[in-house]
Amino acid sequence: MPQVHLSGKIVDAFSNVPLAAASVSITGTPGQVLSDKNGLYALRAHPGAVRLHCQYIGYASVDTLITVSKEIQVNFSLSPTTQSLSQVNIVSTAAPHQEIATQNLTILQGNDLDRTRGLSLGDALKSITGVTTFQTGPSIAKPVIHGLTGARVLILNNGVTLQAQQWGQEHAPEIDPFIANQIEVIKGAAGIRYGSDAIAGVISVKPKPLPTDTGTMNGEANAVAMTNSRLGAFSAMLEGALGKKLAGFSYRLQGTFKRGGDVSTPNYLLGNTGLMETDFSAALQYYHKNYGIEGYYSDFDTKLGIEYDTDVGSLSDLEMRIAEGGPVTLYNFSYFIDRPYQQVNHSTAKVRSFYNFSDSSKLELQYAYQVNTRKEYEELSYSPSLNPALYLQIHTTTLELNWEHKDGSGFSGSAGLSGMNQGNVRMYEYLIPNFIDYDGAAYAIEKYTHKNWLFEAGARYDYRWLRAFAFDANAAKIDVTTTNYSGVSGTLGSTYNFSDNFKVTANYSATFRPPSINELYIDGEHASLAEFEIGDANLKTEHANDFSLTFNYTSSWLAINAEGYYNQINDFIFEEPTGTFYHAPGGELLEFQYTQANVYFRGLDLGITLKPVGGLEINSKSSLIYAWNETINNYLIYTPPLRLQNGVAYHFGKIGSFKDLVVGGEDIYVAKQKDVPAGYDFAPPPNAYNLINVHVGFKLLINKTDADFDIAANNLMNVAYKDYLDRFRYFADEPGRNIIFRLRVPFKILTNNNRSINN
Repeated sequence: MPQVHLSGKIVDAFSNVPLAAASVSITGTPGQVLSDKNGLYALRAHPGAVRLHCQYIGYASVDTLITVSKEIQVNFSLSPTTQSLSQVNIVSTAAPHQEIATQNLTILQGNDLDRTRGLSLGDALKSITGVTTFQTGPSIAKPVIHGLTGARVLILNNGVTLQAQQWGQEHAPEIDPFIANQIEVIKGAAGIRYGSDAIAGVISVKPKPLPTDTGTMNGEANAVAMTNSRLGAFSAMLEGALGKKLAGFSYRLQGTFKRGGDVSTPNYLLGNTGLMETDFSAALQYYHKNYGIEGYYSDFDTKLGIEYDTDVGSLSDLEMRIAEGGPVTLYNFSYFIDRPYQQVNHSTAKVRSFYNFSDSSKLELQYAYQVNTRKEYEELSYSPSLNPALYLQIHTTTLELNWEHKDGSGFSGSAGLSGMNQGNVRMYEYLIPNFIDYDGAAYAIEKYTHKNWLFEAGARYDYRWLRAFAFDANAAKIDVTTTNYSGVSGTLGSTYNFSDNFKVTANYSATFRPPSINELYIDGEHASLAEFEIGDANLKTEHANDFSLTFNYTSSWLAINAEGYYNQINDFIFEEPTGTFYHAPGGELLEFQYTQANVYFRGLDLGITLKPVGGLEINSKSSLIYAWNETINNYLIYTPPLRLQNGVAYHFGKIGSFKDLVVGGEDIYVAKQKDVPAGYDFAPPPNAYNLINVHVGFKLLINKTDADFDIAANNLMNVAYKDYLDRFRYFADEPGRNIIFRLRVPFKILTNNNRSINN
């Protein structure tokens, strides 16, 4: 049978620079071809369905399914990623749209993302250099970027900014990671495009695009089982594109159920640390050549047990608990979630439409509505009522208008308007007040590309009107306080491509962040944290000046990504321990006070991937942060310590019935945080620790489809340790060994044999 000529070009998705020595192969056939210095490649294939695999070290690989009948051109746009070269299966060549091109973007996808299934969003991001978590026990984790967390890290759920009670240290993001086809992380101040909540960075959870091949229906099932906590998770997805008179319509339904029991440390069980979660999402879209509209709805519902023994009845008992560092009671394993616990529900609905103009510009309009309901229950011995001790419900409406343009002279950019209305309702215990919030913003970002240069500039204006109905305990009355905040943010950046393999990017951003409602007015017992928190209504707006310099080198066998940064924040708002204890009716609590200081963060993120021979792959990731409190001329509390992560994997390919067999392991070292202000904490920082994780992954043919299997062992040596960024390190160790079994089975119900993919 005569072969058909295939050719194309491989470029960087953001700079459009050709990628030399990128490999292209046809799945199931031996050999590969490499692109030349202009990014061009050529090969031959037999007619019929062909799957092309394009790979370049330091970039996310792409798999594309095409139907070959005659000579065809297939171009690839590859997206940079500091992740390893594990195989990534994406039936698309669409590149992620990076609104701020001169900031460091990392994409977690493919096998790297699949290997995190069953974990929380915060834990899933730990593999990214410069990202860690702030934890509250084993089940609650918030992402930390370059030492900053909470209201400074903006999270997007399918393009909608997550608006929840994110001010709480133990309030984990209400997002089901199973919906994600990829997770993008922007490290650095991204407030120009996304607002003041992005002063540290952005985490974007993106589902894959809805299918457009008419008359098709397919799906996917995921199952996860863990030995520690005996957690089980199941997620299923069904999607398709309608045909005939309904051509242009496509849909997706997805749901997840997760349940786990008490978590075990190497030496004891942590009582009442189970969880139960049910999630659902649905999407419907209609796309035409020049316009489209889509609707999306998601519902996240979880119940999280709060570890026993964090509530104590007397000061001596509390001091003893901290000194012991572990529970005083031995527990038997149980799935039952008792008081204290959290019950959280978050619903999101959005409608987005777009129109493509003939001059290549694009107009987008998006409306979203969110409701977040949080209930926190105390132990009955402290609260005789069956009602929650804390009830908070927040309603948020957002409207965004965005215009993008691109012309032939090297200029491209975007401009937009956004508005938000938010209101909070509280019941029972007073912790934060009822409030009403109105926000408005306008922004513009412009890029210019010329030869090896990319220049970028942007500006944004934000206005916030906040009215709080705070309770004055001394006067026993409600004080109504109205505050206005406004400010201008700006960014300047540039990228220079020294060669096809090496580029340098620099960025400066000046941003601001008004104090959040809890920082201003919180005043009460936060039972889930076993602490008493005190706000300050006189807090000022934070102002940050963030500098970053990124070096990126890629070749066929080596990738290096190094980012240095310096972030000066004046009037930085943070919660610090007062060193005293608060006597509440239910017992003694740790007392924390919000305060401000002029601080700076400086650090280095370094990621190296090496592929010396065959299927051998070696990677190393390190993150070093130094934070200084200039106001007191001392270190800043709660700064992540040095983290080193080194891994090795070998891709065996096909062995017998096993396809894409890979075996790997990694060593994670976290140093002791010695740079802390003396006397500012209830207990000294814990010692350094070293963890070993291993995994094996492969594909097996099940019912004519390739099913993905992955078996991993985290904390293989069952090391007992505490983490400095865990709020419950005062009371217990971190989880011990956990063996995880993962299975992903894609399936097809309807196919269109006449379809082809145009790249």
